[in-house]
Amino acid sequence: MAGVKFEQAMARLEVIVGELEKGDLPLDESLKIFEEGIRLSKSCLKVL
Repeated sequence: MAGVKFEQAMARLEVIVGELEKGDLPLDESLKIFEEGIRLSKSCLKVL
């Protein structure tokens, strides 16, 4: 999370969750943003 603030990471996570909940992304794109979300959530957890 180099240079990404907690608030920015949380905002991005909200976008990712919304995209995944829609269910209209191709599988490869869904996996890509899911993995991004995992990385962001781990980084946020370290801050907490």
